Parts: sequence; structure tokens; C-alpha cells
Amino acid sequence: MANEITRYTRIGEWIFEVKMVRALKVKEYGEPYTACANLTINGSDLYIDSQMTRDGDDFNRKDFLCFYKFCQQMNVNFATYDKIKDNERMPRRIEIFQNTEDKPVVQLGKVS
Repeated sequence: MANEITRYTRIGEWIFEVKMVRALKVKEYGEPYTACANLTINGSDLYIDSQMTRDGDDFNRKDFLCFYKFCQQMNVNFATYDKIKDNERMPRRIEIFQNTEDKPVVQLGKVS
């Protein structure tokens, strides 16, 4: 599978824009997956609309970094998602920095 993707692709007289993505956590496409998420891109913002894991697996730091790199490839400025803690919804908004380093600079903050 290709590792580099672009947000816009021209084919003939059409420009195709990535607006919605389904992400699957799996070793090989077609195998049963252990987690999934739906993402929507609107302008310079990316929204993680839903995220589910199997058998109580947690969304970990390694998972977070994969989503962060995807956001960088899509050239978005902010990612928004909901974190559930103690059965309470806690919205989060993260600024996405476009850098060339492997480790992103991350600033977490609550959505007002």
C-alpha cells in the first residue's frame, strides 16, 4: 500500500478531493481489524467523528502519532475529537504543525 497520499487528485477534467476517510487498525487490508475511526475534513480542520476499539483496547500514543501524521499529509491545521473519560465527553482540539521531524510538536487543549 502507498504511504504517500494527497488531498487533491486531478484526473481528466475532474479534481477529486479527500473529504471523508475510514481508518482501520489492521496488519493487512481485508483481515479483521481491531479498531476503526471515521474522519471528515472540512477546510483546514479534520474531525474524528467516531473511534471504536475492539475488546476494550485503548487508543494509545502510537495510534495518536499515526493519526497526527495523516493530518500532516492532508495539510490540515487542526484535528478535533472527543475523549470519553468516566462516561463524560471531553472535546479536544489539537493544532497540527507541518514539520519534517518524525516526532510532532503537540499542544493539547480543550475546545471552548
